Amino acid sequence: MSFPENTVQVSILLAARNEENNIEKCLKSLLALDFPKNNLEICIGDDDSNDRTAEIIQNFIKDKPQFRYYKISETLAGLKGKANVLAQLSHKAQGQYFFFCDADITVPSTWITSMLGHFVSNTGIVVGVTRMQKTGVLADLLSLEWLFILSIMRFLSLFRIPMTGLGNNMAISREAYQAVGGYEKIGFSIVEDYALFKAIIRKKYGFVQAFKSEILAFSEPVGSVKELITQRKRWMHGIMQSPLTLKICVIASALFVPAMAVLGIWDPQRSMDMTVSHYLFITGITALAVILLKQLDLAKIILLFWFYLMGICLVMLIIYLLPGKTVWKEREY
Repeated sequence: MSFPENTVQVSILLAARNEENNIEKCLKSLLALDFPKNNLEICIGDDDSNDRTAEIIQNFIKDKPQFRYYKISETLAGLKGKANVLAQLSHKAQGQYFFFCDADITVPSTWITSMLGHFVSNTGIVVGVTRMQKTGVLADLLSLEWLFILSIMRFLSLFRIPMTGLGNNMAISREAYQAVGGYEKIGFSIVEDYALFKAIIRKKYGFVQAFKSEILAFSEPVGSVKELITQRKRWMHGIMQSPLTLKICVIASALFVPAMAVLGIWDPQRSMDMTVSHYLFITGITALAVILLKQLDLAKIILLFWFYLMGICLVMLIIYLLPGKTVWKEREY
């Protein structure tokens, strides 16, 4: 795509709250984008951070006019947290396309140009691919989990079956955003990316689950088991609002090992055969995703992934069923 000189065509909307450990890496990756700076604006909404996030952002962008900092203290009616920030940034943004990433994400230099290439005819939303930074075995397993899920989403999208949006690597047309009335019309959701994705699909816009290394972003992995459990409780709330297909897949994965254990009491051979077949199926899909996305550093851990996936799915179902509020960015929902 070519754009008129000095016309903002792409607005990156970035919400940040208490991200002093991650925000500078994110901003550096956005600075390195191979997209004309005259056609780009990066709108950063500081969600009332109480650490050094604002200071770091302002020091970094002071000589970079394509970056714009906004302190978000006002709350729009019916909105909270990230949805509130993105709603306000959308009013300030000038671009014809809105790109979303998180403050703990680093994007490749080819991110914008590659994502824009998927906007054809009636396309309203494009969802990218994300993995974890390379920090250890847990991060590698989390990366495989993301790639496995995204490969399933990609396969279903080929049959025009929409699953979900991922707000840490996503782009939408301004036309589609305005057609759904923005976040003010959608209302608050703890999974604001899925809510936006669903609203755009309901308006009959096309969607693309992009699946190529040129748009693959890197996320900071959770720092502890406690953070992982908190994250997954929030995710489960999103999954339970998702299409029935996704809900069935997650619940079936959570209950697969217990079901095979019960089956093994009466029919050990069938239980073993089904478990081995399931293992090979999951492992095969994961290996294919690693190859297609050229993430070969993850190959060493693929044979262990099935065990991790079965365990985390069961944990997610348990914590979802347990009483208690969801904590996100030091706020309760």
